[in-house]
Amino acid sequence: MAELTPEQIRKGLKISVWEGAFATVHLTLTSGVFLIGYALMLGVNDFQLGLLTALPFLAQMVQPLAALLVQNLKKRKTFTLTGSVFFRGIWIFLVFLPFIFLSHPDPADKNYKISLFLLVIAVSALVNNFTTVSWLSWMADLVPERIRGRYFGIRNTLLQVVTILVYFGGAKLIDYYKSLKPNQISFRLLDFSNFTNPSVLGFALIFSIGTVAALFAGLLLYFQPEPFFHRFSNKAGFKDLLIPFKDKTYLKLIRFFVWWSLTVGISAPFWGAHMLRNLHLDYYLISLFSVVSGTVSLISQPFWGKMIDRYGCKPVLKFNLIFILFIPYLWFFVTPQNYFLLWVDALMGGIFWTGFNLAIFTIILQISPREGRPYFLASTYFVNGLFTFLASFIGGIIANQLSFFKWQIYGQTLVNFHVLFLLSALGRFWGLYVLGKIVEPKSKPVTQMVSDLGYYFGKKFPGGTKIWEKIEGGLGVLGYPVPARKENLR
Repeated sequence: MAELTPEQIRKGLKISVWEGAFATVHLTLTSGVFLIGYALMLGVNDFQLGLLTALPFLAQMVQPLAALLVQNLKKRKTFTLTGSVFFRGIWIFLVFLPFIFLSHPDPADKNYKISLFLLVIAVSALVNNFTTVSWLSWMADLVPERIRGRYFGIRNTLLQVVTILVYFGGAKLIDYYKSLKPNQISFRLLDFSNFTNPSVLGFALIFSIGTVAALFAGLLLYFQPEPFFHRFSNKAGFKDLLIPFKDKTYLKLIRFFVWWSLTVGISAPFWGAHMLRNLHLDYYLISLFSVVSGTVSLISQPFWGKMIDRYGCKPVLKFNLIFILFIPYLWFFVTPQNYFLLWVDALMGGIFWTGFNLAIFTIILQISPREGRPYFLASTYFVNGLFTFLASFIGGIIANQLSFFKWQIYGQTLVNFHVLFLLSALGRFWGLYVLGKIVEPKSKPVTQMVSDLGYYFGKKFPGGTKIWEKIEGGLGVLGYPVPARKENLR
């Protein structure tokens, strides 16, 4: 297979944006608060809620095997296309799951449905992770290195627009059906008079829309050109899976993923559940938080893409992580009567999580060598999957064991989920230290980026430059390494 021409590359980059848009429709409607709401509707407990979040990460452990498979493929396109359509299309089963044995209730019916639900999630996640290695390898070869930060920044911005619109629409549908009474719902061929939770129809509708969107994503993926595949060797073997762990530079990135996966994973299943179960927020209001976060993300995404291309991924990661450290503490002061701080959370998430996620995705592509890249990608997601699974699994056990925990302090009621939020918050501080050990050869110091940003934004306000000079002077006295040369940002 010959290298792609510039025209073919441009075509592929455009198709990838459209393909990502339809894939985002499916992802938005089948994850996050919608997935948690569906699970709570089925009657899952806190342990099962933790398991629900843990299963997709457990499935990431197959990625080394996927890397071996991908390395022995002649074409990544067929494999990626088939897997993508399957792992998204299987969600159609969940459209019909709540109606199984509806007319003949069985005491064991609830657990039976939950088991089937978790099985579908597990199978979908398993196939998804086989496909991810192939798709990432494909995209890494398709997108030129010199524009990766900007391209994925712009692509993610457009996908964020889709996420906002779809999230808002899905929330309105769920809340609409949730507000109906069974006798208000009628279809010519179906009788819902004995059905006590009409919101299931809203979930059935959004899952159906997501499945149809997935088919369009597969169709577009079919037309996306595939570049030449640079294999590490002609024949891949199990010993090749150890290559990333022998690379001292990449091993430092893997160590960061170990700690970060534990830190984020222990609380990951419970943010949405806390909003629904303890704060009693409706889907529409939760979608508004997403709209705020997504709108801010639209603005910040291209900016962080430029920062990555200019300074590298590591300084962007450090800068954003400093602010991400403090986000969990906001949740200790939120009550059902006062959820103002959730707007602050949405604002901070739109800025700092956007920059962090874009940088962490890009640094994997930047540090991993071109030849044998599937092995490096697979090892990263293997580690992330293993330790996030363990953290979410343990988090589920802790939440379940502390299900009756309540602590009244200064008029605020702390529950079991707050314990997990605290553990996650404390772990992020150590994550900043581990991040400092990562080596990115072409990156600039975070102090250089902060200094340049200070001067850039300082020029936009009267006297702003002088104020920033005084700030840097004060920091210099405290030992802060102030760069001698300032660069103009454009």
